[in-house]
Amino acid sequence: MKAIRLAWLELRRFRGRLRRVIPVVLILIPLLYGALYLWSNWDPYGRLDRVPVAVVNNDRPVDARGEHIDAGAMFVERLKANDVFAWHFVRPATARRGLEEGRFYFSIEVPRDFSAKLAAAANGNPEHAKVRLVKNDANGYIVGIMADTVQTRLQEQINAAAHAGYARALYGEMGRIRERLTTASEASEQLVNGTELAEQGTDGLRRGLGGVRDGTGMVSRGAQDVSSAVEQLDARLTGMADFAAGQLPEAVNSLVHASEVAVNALTRITAAADAVQRDATEGLSAVQRLGERHPQLRGDPTYQQALRAASRVSDSANAADAEARRALSDATDANRRALALQSSVGPLQQRVWSMTAPLDTLRTGTGELAAGASAINGGMDTLTSSSDTLRTGAGQLNDGATQLQKLVDDALRRLPPTNPTEVARATDVLGSPAQISTSNLNPAHVYGRGLAPFFFAIALWVFGLFAYLLLRPVNLRALADRVNAWTIMLAGLLPAAALGVLGGLVLFVVVDYGLGLNPVHLWWTVGLISLAAVTFTAIDHFLRTAFGTIGDLASLVLLVLQLTAAGGLYPMETSPAFFQAIHPFLPMTYLIDGLRVTISGGLTTHLLRDTAVLAGVLVVFLLATTITVQRRRTWTIARLHPQLELA
Repeated sequence: MKAIRLAWLELRRFRGRLRRVIPVVLILIPLLYGALYLWSNWDPYGRLDRVPVAVVNNDRPVDARGEHIDAGAMFVERLKANDVFAWHFVRPATARRGLEEGRFYFSIEVPRDFSAKLAAAANGNPEHAKVRLVKNDANGYIVGIMADTVQTRLQEQINAAAHAGYARALYGEMGRIRERLTTASEASEQLVNGTELAEQGTDGLRRGLGGVRDGTGMVSRGAQDVSSAVEQLDARLTGMADFAAGQLPEAVNSLVHASEVAVNALTRITAAADAVQRDATEGLSAVQRLGERHPQLRGDPTYQQALRAASRVSDSANAADAEARRALSDATDANRRALALQSSVGPLQQRVWSMTAPLDTLRTGTGELAAGASAINGGMDTLTSSSDTLRTGAGQLNDGATQLQKLVDDALRRLPPTNPTEVARATDVLGSPAQISTSNLNPAHVYGRGLAPFFFAIALWVFGLFAYLLLRPVNLRALADRVNAWTIMLAGLLPAAALGVLGGLVLFVVVDYGLGLNPVHLWWTVGLISLAAVTFTAIDHFLRTAFGTIGDLASLVLLVLQLTAAGGLYPMETSPAFFQAIHPFLPMTYLIDGLRVTISGGLTTHLLRDTAVLAGVLVVFLLATTITVQRRRTWTIARLHPQLELA
C-alpha cells in the first residue's frame, strides 16, 4: 500500500494546466508509434494501383501465315484492363528519363521482336519472347521488391498475350494447312480426272486397233478381187485374140486399099491442078503482054478488071496446086502408115492380148487395195489421237501427283516436332512463352544496402534526440553574461553536432567495412551524413532550447511522422493522403533520397537538391535557435517556476 501511495504522489506532481497533459502524452506515445506506423503501412500492396510505372511498347506486329499478330498491343490492352500499378504508356525516352528522375518506380519494355518470336512458335522452332523490367533502386529498394512480388501477375499478363499470339499463329497455320489440304483435294481431283482421261485414251486406242483390224480385212478382200481379176483377164485375152485374128486384119486391109485409092485420085487431081496453074499463068502473061503492046489499054477499066481477074485466077490456081500437092503428100503418108500398120498387126495383136484386159482388172483390185489402205490410215489416225489423249491425261496425272507431293512435304515440315528433345523444348517454351528479364539502373543488390538510407536517417535523428537528454542546450552562465546569442547558440550546438558527425562516421565505417555497404559515391556519402547529423542535431537543439522537455516529445513525434512519411520503405503513392501531404516538408525525406543516390547511384541533380534542402533547413534552425536564445535572456515568472522539468 505504501508503494501505491508513493506512486500516486508522483502522479499528483503533474498538477497545473500544462502538467496534466504529460500523462496523456505518455499514454499516447505507444499510439503514436504503433497506430501511425500501422496506418501508413496498413495495406501498401493494396495501393499498388497508385504507383506510377512506365510501359513502353516497342513491338512491331508481324504477318505470319495469313494472320496479323500484334502481341505487344494485346499485352498493353491486358495491362490497361488490370490496374496492378498506375500504368503510364509512354515512349522509351520518356520512360528512361522518368525512371531516372523518380517519376516512375520501374518500367516495362516490350521489345521489337516480341510478336516475331511468338509467331515463330508455329514454325517448329519456338523461342521465348522476353519482356524487360527496368528498376532503379535510387527511387527505393522496397518498390523493386514489390515489383518482383507482382512479377508473377505480370508474367500471367505477358503469357496471356503470348498465348493469344500463339493462338493466332497456330490458328493461322491451321487455316493455311486447311487451304493446302483443299489444294491437295483439288490436286487429287485432277488426278482422278487424269485417270479418267487415261481410260478414255485407252478406249480410243482400242477402237483404233479395231480400225486397223478392219483395214486388214479390206486388204484381204482386195487381194481376193485381184485374184478374180486375173481370171477375168485370162477370159478376155481369149476374146481379144479372136478379134485380132479375124476382124482386125480385114479392117487394116480395107484401110490400105482406101489409102491407095486416095493416093491415085489425088495424083490425078494434082496433075489437073498443075495444068490449070500453067494455063492461068499463061493467061495472066497474055493479058500483061496485051497491055505492053497496047499501052492505051492500061487505062481502060475493062482491061484493068481483066488483069485483076487473070491475076486472081493465077493465084487461085497456084493455091489449088499447092493444096493438091499437100493432100497428095498426106495421102501418101497415110498410105505408108496403113502399110506399116498392116505389117505390125501381128505384134499388135500380141500386145493387146497381154495388156488390155488385165489392166482393167488390176485397176479394180488396186482400188480395193487403196480403200483398205485408207481404212488402215483412218485407224492409225484414231490411234494417234487416242495416244495424244492418253499422253495429256498422263501429264495431268503427273502434275497432280507432283503438286500433291509438294503439299504433303510442306505440311510435314510445318508439323510440330515429334522427337523427345524437341518436344520437351517446345513444351517448355509454349508452357511459359514469355520471360521477364530484369535490369536495374542503379542496383542496391542486397536488402540491407537498399534500406541503409532509411536506417541511417533514423540513427542520426535519434542521436539528436538523445544528445540533449545528456547535454545542455544552452550555457546558462553565458546566457546571463553579455555573450551574444549567436555565440551561445553555437556553443550549445557544436558539442552535440561534433559528436553526431563522429557517430555518423563511425556508423558508416562499420557498415561499409563490416557489411559491405560500398557506396557508389564515397565522399558524397560521408559529406551528406555529416551534413544530416549537424542538421538533425540543430533541429533537436532548437526544440530543446525553445520548448524544454516538451521539445523532446516533439522530436519523438517528428521521428514517428518521418518514419511513416519520409518514403524510406514503400512508395509514397501507397500511403494515405495525409502522409503524402507532409512528405515534402520532412528533412529526413531529403536525406533518404540523397543517400540512395550516393550509395546506389542516380541523378546528381537529385543529390544537389537534397544537399541544398538540408543545408537550408540547417540555416533556418540555426537562426531560429539564435532568436530563441536571444528571447531567453528575458526572465519571466514562468521561467522561474517551470511547470515541467526533469526530475
